[in-house]
Amino acid sequence: MSASSIAGSIDANVAPASLYRPLRNLFLAVTLTALALAAAGRLVGSVGYEMLIVAMGWPHVILGFIFYFGKVARGEKGARLACMWLVILTLLLWAAHYAFALTGLIYVYFLYHAFRDEIAIYLQTRAAHRGQDRALAAAGIGPLMLLLVVIPQPQDFRQDLRRVELTGAQLASSGWTLISFAPVAHSRGRDFYFFLQAPNTEGLRAFTTLARTFEARRDGEVRIADQRWALARDLVFVPHYTGDAPPVWSRENGAGGTIPVLLTGGHRVGQTFTADRNDLAGIWLPISRFEDDGRATRFVFRLASPPLLPLDATLSKARLALIVFLSGLAIWSLAPRLRRNAQLGCYLIIFAAIFIGLQATLKTVARAGFAAPMLFQFIVVFHYFSWYIFSFDKLRAKARAAPAALCFTNFYDRGLARLRSIKGFAAAVIALNLISAAGVVWYYRLGAPEIARYGFDYNCFLYFLIFHVTFSMKRKEGKDKDDKERRREDSGEVRKGDL
Repeated sequence: MSASSIAGSIDANVAPASLYRPLRNLFLAVTLTALALAAAGRLVGSVGYEMLIVAMGWPHVILGFIFYFGKVARGEKGARLACMWLVILTLLLWAAHYAFALTGLIYVYFLYHAFRDEIAIYLQTRAAHRGQDRALAAAGIGPLMLLLVVIPQPQDFRQDLRRVELTGAQLASSGWTLISFAPVAHSRGRDFYFFLQAPNTEGLRAFTTLARTFEARRDGEVRIADQRWALARDLVFVPHYTGDAPPVWSRENGAGGTIPVLLTGGHRVGQTFTADRNDLAGIWLPISRFEDDGRATRFVFRLASPPLLPLDATLSKARLALIVFLSGLAIWSLAPRLRRNAQLGCYLIIFAAIFIGLQATLKTVARAGFAAPMLFQFIVVFHYFSWYIFSFDKLRAKARAAPAALCFTNFYDRGLARLRSIKGFAAAVIALNLISAAGVVWYYRLGAPEIARYGFDYNCFLYFLIFHVTFSMKRKEGKDKDDKERRREDSGEVRKGDL
């Protein structure tokens, strides 16, 4: 949701307030996000991160559209035409995602929206909700936001659908071992990446599996430590679907074009593939004991979708070149206004340091074999909390100001006026979050019917994130806006265009 959803007008002559309030709100949002994700992970496991994003996401999407649609219902100049184009753009993005599974690009699309909104939140909060300097927002902020988007790597957006912990004692001494997990209901035709890792086993040679030196599957490839492996093309494995019988071990599985792959040592051993059927429920792997009994060895198995993998050498160089270019462009844009932008620069440095530190922490936790949200999931939940904190801060500031005369033009405006009161907004937030959370628990834990997935499944909710981000795009406002319309914006009756 845009920071200007409930914002008033901008007065560039108002002296900016202290940096204390934006930083206070930033750290509060980060703390609430960490606590919420920790609680979700503790109660439900890694699927809890998905549940939290959907549960908190629906109120965010609904409230954002309610505020946006006010100017459409009101018939403001150009609003209905802009709405039509945004609908067309949303439908095109939906069709592209349905055809090509653009999950990684959706993550980047949302990150840009989130970072752009954080700048708007900072500017309005620093000015105590009395004014904001548009020139400040334009000076190098665009390159900085793009820089924050390209710094994360594709694997940082990878989503773990299933996570299983097991020990060496649960692995077969020879032949097939089934690593089972809760069925993935709609797995047919989807791309997956599974990998097995034994954390903190450097130097241990306890278990091996097999890989083929020829291409046995055209839908994927073996990955060692997330990288292509020159010695083999595919792992020997069999996807398990609900109701399948165990595969039969044959001599061809252990000879003729296969080589052993060490499972211990701390590295990841995995494979990308496309599921043939629905209800993917496990992976069969041929596992043998090698030099050590390894019964106490702890393994972590992950099934990820989408299988976002590290960039190849050429794209990695292009990414680094883009980072250097955007960094130089941002510095060049901000340098002439360095003194004026000192507070903004300080805020951005703190903001970037927090999320760079979080990314390093989450990677370390994941490498150690523990369940942890990916950075994208953290930023999405942070964005929800940040907007709520900003909104209540804004509403309190307006409540303290002298009330302006209101002239409502229709029923929709009267509803928006109630929503822009502290009590009305709090009631809407609480009610929508409770209803959404109940629906998510119903779908994920209580056996909701198949049709419920379109509203509460994480992968389906990505379509609504596309809708939300697209409808948050700013429509330029004309310079000839009269004083009467500006006074209506100050009163909160008319919603400004998104930043």
